[in-house]
Amino acid sequence: MIFDPFELNYSKIQAYLNCPYLYKFIYVERKFAPSTPYSSLGLSVHRALGRYHGKPGDLGDLLSYYEDSWLHQGYAKPQESMEFYNRGAQVLENWWMYFQEHGAQVIYSEKNFEFPFEKWRVKGTIDRVDRMPGGMVELLDYKMGFEEKNSWDVAGSLQLSIYAIALSRAFKLKVGSIGYFILTSLQKVAIPYDPASEEATLKLIRETAEKMTALDLSRKGTCSKCPIKKLCPDFEEGR
Repeated sequence: MIFDPFELNYSKIQAYLNCPYLYKFIYVERKFAPSTPYSSLGLSVHRALGRYHGKPGDLGDLLSYYEDSWLHQGYAKPQESMEFYNRGAQVLENWWMYFQEHGAQVIYSEKNFEFPFEKWRVKGTIDRVDRMPGGMVELLDYKMGFEEKNSWDVAGSLQLSIYAIALSRAFKLKVGSIGYFILTSLQKVAIPYDPASEEATLKLIRETAEKMTALDLSRKGTCSKCPIKKLCPDFEEGR
């Protein structure tokens, strides 16, 4: 795929905000970050849930979607892969039982979007959108729960902010709530959405995208926490 500096998505923007060299490595040079057990597990579970919401059924159907979606990359040995597979299957089984009791009107799942923003195009995929009473919608992003999330995380989420704008601009929907659904704890962390925040989000996208387009590498992120530190030629020990 040819690199297009005018095509934006949350992952690209966040990579640049973390470190311009990380953005350059993954999106300009197209080298990609290596898979880990946790990233492969999370993606496998997300894909299974996306298929289930698109074609609901019983628990067997959900687990069948999971088996079809399973990613083998990132595991040191088959035993580790099986351990994580079983872990994900248990998460999905618990989620399915929860969903039977706390049903929701899911109107979109794994929904792709695109909307123009000045000279850029913003794209992405939304995990889930539920219909709320009164016609508004709730935007939810599935999280495995490897890291704790609270209402402050939701309020400060650039990802959710971009997705909320996408629902408004690409699908003409009025967003009433945004949040995370934590799969391991079966907990929804959501807050009311404030449309007034869109201006600040678009300003951040604009300022970051200008630097991305110019490939401004005048800043470096924290190398010690970088997912590609062992591969990056600009890695600085102790940074």
